[in-house]
Amino acid sequence: MKFDDIVRTFGGMPWFDFEMVHLASGEAAPCVHTELYRWRQAGKLVELRRGFFVLAEPWRRYPLDGAELAGGLYEPSYLTGAWVLGRCGALGGGDAQAPGLPPRYTSATARPAKVFENALGRYEYAALPRDLLFGARTAALGGGAVRIALPEKALLDWWLIEGGDWDEARMEAASLNPAPIDLELLRAAAERAGRPRLLKAVRAFCRYAARKGAALC
Repeated sequence: MKFDDIVRTFGGMPWFDFEMVHLASGEAAPCVHTELYRWRQAGKLVELRRGFFVLAEPWRRYPLDGAELAGGLYEPSYLTGAWVLGRCGALGGGDAQAPGLPPRYTSATARPAKVFENALGRYEYAALPRDLLFGARTAALGGGAVRIALPEKALLDWWLIEGGDWDEARMEAASLNPAPIDLELLRAAAERAGRPRLLKAVRAFCRYAARKGAALC
């Protein structure tokens, strides 16, 4: 398979992997491995994890957004936690995306926890129980669609991922901004989750939100 074939086949896609190239080429697996290695060494491909690639500039025709790749890097998963809270303006301080640092994408999955660091940023996957993997929607991002938690579910996930008890003082220290959070949706999501620690955190968040001038629960 020639590199022109790779560009023609995958140039309009956000990512591709070894199996996709293997099927498209019809070549033996060792030959595909060798070609991918050669193109990576030549700077034509960027390997984000073993066997998972994007085309480098200027061959890539797809408007690449690093967040769009989070689901494909480790399936199934959805973006949540600090990344979603920072994106909607609910989280500042050290847990939001720091200016000048590589992007940090936080996701939830039922699979074992995992971290990938590559040319596009740091991808963190937290393991959550299957019954807590709700509250995500499909949203347009970049040139495609991704699974992203609603802000209220992202907040619950963040509390779970960070661990410990969340009281008003800890929320203040984390620079939480309650304005983007729908308190009724937050409470409903916590009730669905059925975790006493989350229900306690929601009560504390309601008091915190009231002090900040948000509507009462």
